[in-house]
This record gives sequence, C-alpha cells and structure tokens, in this order.
Amino acid sequence: MKGRTRIAVLGLGDFGYHFACELYQLGHEVLAVDNDQDKVQQILAKVTKAAVTDVGDRTALDELAVASFDIVAVCLPERLETTVLLVHYLHQRQTPQILVKVANLDQAAIVKLVGATEVILPDHGTARKTAMLIHHPRAIDYLELDDGLMVVASRPPKATIGKTLGALAIEQQYGVALLGVWRTGQEGLPDPPAGDRIVAEGDVLLLAGHLDRLRELRKMK
Repeated sequence: MKGRTRIAVLGLGDFGYHFACELYQLGHEVLAVDNDQDKVQQILAKVTKAAVTDVGDRTALDELAVASFDIVAVCLPERLETTVLLVHYLHQRQTPQILVKVANLDQAAIVKLVGATEVILPDHGTARKTAMLIHHPRAIDYLELDDGLMVVASRPPKATIGKTLGALAIEQQYGVALLGVWRTGQEGLPDPPAGDRIVAEGDVLLLAGHLDRLRELRKMK
C-alpha cells in the first residue's frame, strides 16, 4: 500500500468508531457506515465521509461502492448472521482485504470460512495498533514514545534488498534512525547498523523516528 488507502468501516460501536478515527488521523480515506444517525453525526467531522445506512442492505452498500475500497472492516460482532452475510458479499465482489471484528474464536473460524482475510479481537489499544500496522504495512510491531516518536520493527522495502546500509543512508535521507538489523533465524540481539551490511529479504529493520518521517519512509516500494 502506498499513499492514501481507501478504508470502509461498517459498524460504529466502540471499536469501529475509534478504528475509523485513528485511520483518518493517519491520513487515509475513511468511509464510516452505521444505521444509527447519532453515531454517524458524532463521527462526521472525524472521517472523510460518513453515511447512515443499514449495513445489511446490499443495494445501499452498492450505492456507496463499499466493495471497491482497498480494505473493508466489518465491526458487528454482536450480529454474527449479518457479519457472515456481509463478508460473503464482500468476498464475492473481490474486496482485496476484509477485516472482521469478532467476539470469540468460534466467530473467527466462521468468518474466515466465508472469506475474511483477518480477524480482530479488539479493545481500544488494539484499534490503535491495527490502524498503525495497516498504515505501515511492512511493520511487524511498534512502540510509541512521547511527542509522536516511535520505534518500529519493519521488513525492508524491496528497493533496499541487496544494497548496503551505507548506500541507503536512511538517517540522512529520511531523518529516521536505524537502531539495528535482525535477520530471520538469527540468535541473540540485533546487529549494529554497519555501513557495509547488505540488506537481505529476511531482515527486520529497527527504526526510530517521528511519525511524519516514518510516513515518508513508508512510501518506499
């Protein structure tokens, strides 16, 4: 994913609401949908677009072109039948990524059978983390520090494979510190970022920087 990702969030319960807001704050195009007018009114200024719609109405979803979004998050764990039908509908229309909030592991197994690409058992922290990992699709995990500073464990962009760390000059070009490099299967601590170290496909880069600078680095293919 590069640039603004188009994400539709169906259902504005506690998780769906916070998830949609976090994604919008990260700069993505977010459509928020719920049948509760009050919830839609509350989120209207915090997302790109919000609509009062019965998420079980396929005609209404077609009018909103929901299935054409890059990611659709179905956040209706208390309505399993509706969730299953929604996932099936999205899967049939070849929505690239279908995230589904579920209440338990049984629900997770069911929605995966009908086409969910990822399931979420959330709380507020998970909503934030899921949004961040979508925003940084190569990220494996991250740690938030104060004032927008973050430490991110990330897979390297394809464009960096086979190049030395010195040639990439990540800190000089992007204002992001490279703290270390860990190779898949490596025992012990990550290696220091030596300039002659060649980046391999199985590497994990440990990066530190401000969210805005990490966002620029994220654009690398």
